[in-house]
Amino acid sequence: MMNLLIILAIALGLGFWLYNSRISEQAHKTALKACQDAYVQNLDGYVALKKVYFDKGPDGKWRFLRRYQFEFATDGAKRYVGHVIMQGRWPIIVEMESPQEPV
Repeated sequence: MMNLLIILAIALGLGFWLYNSRISEQAHKTALKACQDAYVQNLDGYVALKKVYFDKGPDGKWRFLRRYQFEFATDGAKRYVGHVIMQGRWPIIVEMESPQEPV
């Protein structure tokens, strides 16, 4: 019985890790697309999980959100910060700092 519980705990942990990896991968794809659409260079090639929280949506229902951060540059010299907010596997908000100089 104890072996079954250990196997179940390992399987749940592995499933949770895979699910979170897919969400992170989707956030990265969203960040790359946002940079491509804004004609800026995505830096470092990754997104970093910065915050996990609950928030009320427009319909008044609570939702579980993840906030990922990425960096981009207009010319490779100065870094700017952007965020992707994910609800489950779906990006709901993409925010990017506004560069001071014209793009």
